[in-house]
Amino acid sequence: MRLAIAEHMVRSKRTSPHATTVVEVDMTNIAKWLEKNKEDFKRREGYSISFVPFVMKAVCEGIRKIPMINSSWTEDNKIIVKKRINLGMAVATDAGLVVPTIYDTDQYTLAGLAKQISAIAQRARSNKLTIQDMQNSTFVVNNPGTFGTILSVPIINQPHAGILSMDSVVKRPVVIEDDAIAVRSMMYLCLSFDHRILDGAGAGGFLQAVRTKLQSYSREIDVY
Repeated sequence: MRLAIAEHMVRSKRTSPHATTVVEVDMTNIAKWLEKNKEDFKRREGYSISFVPFVMKAVCEGIRKIPMINSSWTEDNKIIVKKRINLGMAVATDAGLVVPTIYDTDQYTLAGLAKQISAIAQRARSNKLTIQDMQNSTFVVNNPGTFGTILSVPIINQPHAGILSMDSVVKRPVVIEDDAIAVRSMMYLCLSFDHRILDGAGAGGFLQAVRTKLQSYSREIDVY
């Protein structure tokens, strides 16, 4: 598997002119909700909920605002914009990195996404992914933050237009309203995108939509 991953990474860098842009997101309200509710949620539902479903939900919002991010560049130099939003989720396994697909990601609630993420990660780590699991993704969300990373620059999963990395949510002092300084739970989102398909305006617009959605949550969140 390592050889296949290596070949794909090299091919991606040779194929797509990669560009990268980063935003910082205030995840405080989501972090507070998870701190208060995640244990009860797991006891009730039988699976965990984390920051990942929130980011995936926000990515779907960003795709609706900037549909070109959900596209691919073909060998005959055409751009195909995908109607369905099928997010790939990078999963680290003992054998290496795999990217299974959550079909029609935008149709799930936050709780529904948490269930799908848990199920597909379990299948990946037990080597029970199907061929269908590994096909038809339209965009990828990568979560190196689970390993404590602060800022990661991902490589595009061909033939996608982009890939998003979410890093650790870290408490740090930030300037808020009226120039006050407060301790907030902050996270960097890093988008690598194919510059043949998107320019900075489109990439920035996508990240802005993702950030706006994530920062729109109050501390009372309906995950159903």
